[in-house]
Amino acid sequence: MKNNLLFINQNQEIIQEFLSAMKGYSFDIDTADGGLAAAAFIKKKRYKVVITGMNLSKFDGSRLIAYLNQYCPWTVCIVYTRRLELAHLKLLVNERKVFRIFQKSADFRGEVYEAIMAAFEVYDLKEKQQQEKQILEQKLRNGQAGLIELKQGLLGQNQKKQQLAMFLQMLLKVYAKNVKIALSKKERHLLFWYETELMSHILEAASCSQEGLENIKHEMYAMCSSVEWQKLGPVVERIHAACLGN
Repeated sequence: MKNNLLFINQNQEIIQEFLSAMKGYSFDIDTADGGLAAAAFIKKKRYKVVITGMNLSKFDGSRLIAYLNQYCPWTVCIVYTRRLELAHLKLLVNERKVFRIFQKSADFRGEVYEAIMAAFEVYDLKEKQQQEKQILEQKLRNGQAGLIELKQGLLGQNQKKQQLAMFLQMLLKVYAKNVKIALSKKERHLLFWYETELMSHILEAASCSQEGLENIKHEMYAMCSSVEWQKLGPVVERIHAACLGN
């Protein structure tokens, strides 16, 4: 999605001042001079960043931000206003989750532009994390479906295959937990690699061997930084202990 923003202010002179200051920058800008006009834009189009004043006709800035929080949670909100009371400031920061607040007359080409670029990065990060979460959740759902099929096929089979089913169930629980924790892109890729290697080893051998597990662990350790291993190492150890029945 291309960088874009909606600038809302009831003063046309401020809108023109903003557009002039942003001239030459490579992102799309829409403008609105009131809350209702802004709401119409937001219903038709998804914005990465919304910059709004507070004293808007019929649909004020606080209500507009509350609407964005509920229906456009990835959109990053910035406030540009003439005057702001302390109580209103606390509301915007604590409940409305506003990213930055500027009072007139802030430097559009300086501090406001820098805040806009930072807000684009925040939006992109939120979007990326959501996409990665959806991938993990889909992986978990696929794994649960596979586990059900595996359990049905294992009825009456030997002890080794029963251990395999127990391991798969435990592994899914670990991944369910990891969906909720913050992981970097590299850490997620390492977990995907680890899962693939471990599953291949167990399915090929129909059991868990100490030597095979240690080899996989050492390979993963070599690919991790010390910080990454501090986070992922306990997960690996926990899974290995479960595989070996410890």
